[in-house]
Amino acid sequence: MSSIKRKVLVIDDDLVVLETVKVSLAHLGFEVDTLQKADGAVEKVREFLPDLVLLDLYMPGLGGWDLCRKLKADPATKAIPIMILSGSSEPVDRMSGMEAGAVDYVTKPIDGEALAAKIEAGIGGSRGG
Repeated sequence: MSSIKRKVLVIDDDLVVLETVKVSLAHLGFEVDTLQKADGAVEKVREFLPDLVLLDLYMPGLGGWDLCRKLKADPATKAIPIMILSGSSEPVDRMSGMEAGAVDYVTKPIDGEALAAKIEAGIGGSRGG
């Protein structure tokens, strides 16, 4: 019996974070793709069609807030849940991320199993709405 893997796109400018999250989530059964910059991410999301986007806020060029708003404004990507994964625990960043359309805000570092549980909750709680 084969099960369908949940697809997650991780967007972060920190290569160590990308690789760590990718390995952790792949080990837990997710299909994971990564991007190291927000520029071109809308096209990547449209192509990969992830079940959830895991997004850093602070990146060079297009920032996480702007990308989140773009994805939520695009009819092809607006139903895809976005979860912020940021090193910032500032309340204003958390609030801004949620106002931009994110379903959850998680601060780094987080262990793989806890992140996977949050991702499953984010996918289950928002897809189809």
